[in-house]
Amino acid sequence: MSALSWPYREKPLQPYWGAPNSNFNFCEEDYFVSAYIAEVVNTFTNIIYVYYALVGIKSSKYQKDAFLRSFPYLGIASVGILSAWYHTTLKNYSQWADDLSMLVATSAVLHQVFTFDKSTAYTVIFGLALTTVMTLFSIWHCVVDETTCHSILFGVMILVILFKTRAIIHANVPDLAVRAQVQTMSTWSTGSFLFGFFLWNIDMHCCGTLTSLKRSIGMPWSFILEFHGWWHIFTGIGAYTSMALTEHLTSDNAAKPLAKRYAWPVNLFVPDFAALKGKQGAKSNGVNGKTQ
Repeated sequence: MSALSWPYREKPLQPYWGAPNSNFNFCEEDYFVSAYIAEVVNTFTNIIYVYYALVGIKSSKYQKDAFLRSFPYLGIASVGILSAWYHTTLKNYSQWADDLSMLVATSAVLHQVFTFDKSTAYTVIFGLALTTVMTLFSIWHCVVDETTCHSILFGVMILVILFKTRAIIHANVPDLAVRAQVQTMSTWSTGSFLFGFFLWNIDMHCCGTLTSLKRSIGMPWSFILEFHGWWHIFTGIGAYTSMALTEHLTSDNAAKPLAKRYAWPVNLFVPDFAALKGKQGAKSNGVNGKTQ
């Protein structure tokens, strides 16, 4: 293994950005690869958010309200860029930027699911109210430098979006086969988030064991055990799946079957419509046969 890997340094390099002072510091050892990037794996795995943002913007540009529909994808792009900055520097100011980008991306989706079928006046008023609340919270969050309320607010917003999406599915998707497609996509999105959260907790609570394993394996194979980086990847997949599904449900095509037109690996989650339709028909014929 030694011929295929290189060992960790005994001591970290001199930090270009100064000593880390953010509220959180993750299990990846700081400044052990570069003096300019505190956490290399946690920094570069953020590229997945930018990639999915570009894919989403490209797919939504043909919609009649493409400008508004691009906002959630711009939000997830900001998450990727600002999270990369945070993991590069591990400073308190870059942490605030990362925290706030999460709220911006979530607010954009929240605005979309609550206003897609409303008047222009309602859409503008809702957007201004949401912007005001988020701005006031963000100012307070940075002034007091807290983390708990930010996590609670983010979690509540995600739950509200989830319940609202479920309501939209039942209201706008009458075909049971299409509904099965959509619900499967929603389940995969939620599952990706939860699995990422599971890995995030391992990274936080089993850091000593992970660090020993990584040092015994050596780089770059040890990068596989950087579970916070995997958190970025799985939350990126979950966020993109959720945004793409929301875009479909809030468009004129909501009642139509999902096409396999999404970025990898999301296409793998989309059940075949013809097969689902066949199952629905078989069930219907079975019920009719019993009735007769």
